[in-house]
Amino acid sequence: MPVPDLADPRPPYLQIADDLRRQIKAGRYKPGDRLPSHKAMAETYQSAPETIRRALGALRDEGLTATQSTKGTFVLREASEPEPNPEFVRLQSVLHDVLERLDKIEDRLTGLESS
Repeated sequence: MPVPDLADPRPPYLQIADDLRRQIKAGRYKPGDRLPSHKAMAETYQSAPETIRRALGALRDEGLTATQSTKGTFVLREASEPEPNPEFVRLQSVLHDVLERLDKIEDRLTGLESS
């Protein structure tokens, strides 16, 4: 699937950051490796240089890469699965509880209907 994918509702810079993260995780780029230039990535992803800058900024904010102004962007560490957002985990638990309660209500209604 091409990146960025126009069918994907996420902004292109996030799609590009995800693609680069996948490549780092797959070992295409290892810690210490220099990523392609902004210009080369803009051509590869058929995106504006600002989009590439934002994608690399997202990776930098994660501590995955670092940019040296005259030397380029380098991989600092291997990509790992991001830690789940605590609010997401909490909401997942609440949703699970709600679904369990809904199942119990449906069972009761089924019992009442058959009486």
